[in-house]
Amino acid sequence: WSLEAHERDFARWGSEVLDESPVTARDLVETMDDDVFGARFDALYDALQAAGAARMKHAKRGASFGDHLVEVARWLRIFRGEEGALVLAGLGHTCYGSELFPAPLASLTDRVDVRRALGADTERLMFLYATVSQVRWYREVLRCNRRGLQHFGEDREARSDAGRYRDDESWPIAVNFYTGETSRLHGGECAALTLMHAADIHSVLAHPADRAGAGRYDGFRRQSEARALVLFMVQEAEEMVRALAESPEMRHRANTRHHLMCRELSERLGRAQADEVNGWRRDFGFDDGDWRHLRNALERLRARKLDASFVGHATGALR
Repeated sequence: WSLEAHERDFARWGSEVLDESPVTARDLVETMDDDVFGARFDALYDALQAAGAARMKHAKRGASFGDHLVEVARWLRIFRGEEGALVLAGLGHTCYGSELFPAPLASLTDRVDVRRALGADTERLMFLYATVSQVRWYREVLRCNRRGLQHFGEDREARSDAGRYRDDESWPIAVNFYTGETSRLHGGECAALTLMHAADIHSVLAHPADRAGAGRYDGFRRQSEARALVLFMVQEAEEMVRALAESPEMRHRANTRHHLMCRELSERLGRAQADEVNGWRRDFGFDDGDWRHLRNALERLRARKLDASFVGHATGALR
């Protein structure tokens, strides 16, 4: 699909790949020195431009692939609240290509060099984004919470669906698009991948400024399944991070700082969801009727059996 024959072996996971330096909850919330982040961001941006990102078209009208990469990083910075490996990985999320965007700007045979330039955590997230089936991941995250957006906005402590990631069996299962391998990734990687996909979809959604005229327009409802999925994924990432914060490992006194950082990130993701809905109220006149429509849209998406239809609506390509 997007790999040359000689690259196929480099897409394999195997225990030696997935067990080597996973991105843990501590890694997910750790900040990066501003100078280090700036240098790595600039180097990656320049490399992507040199590889032709600015000349490649992307799904959003009038935007290049390079514009999309920067937009994904921007949304991850909003979600994350700090510079770090996740934001950097967002800039290079399809550097190696992916299931839905088979146009790699770098080869998987270059992983060692990319890791050296960007850091192990950033490169690992880019590798996982490239090899984990996007379609399967969307479906897996939906499987993990059958209640969808039913309890969105309620106080977390009173929600009946809170605490759903307390045991290993409740987490999403990753499927390697190229090899068919399956794995339960580390919780920090599950949260990171879910946020990366949310940012990826969000970056191509239509906004009022994209159309002539002001105020509300029917583009909101035409991409309602994609909008619902973005909101749902951020909701699930919030719950994943909270589960990691409350794990025995993170509650050990040696990890007090990272426990608090995970709690802070979880709370930030909750605020990000509220900000998103408030933005819809401002930009589209979002009301109670739209909210019911959005909840139903997520369930329509969940019920789609044909992958082509499912992913088309999940990404906003089909309206």
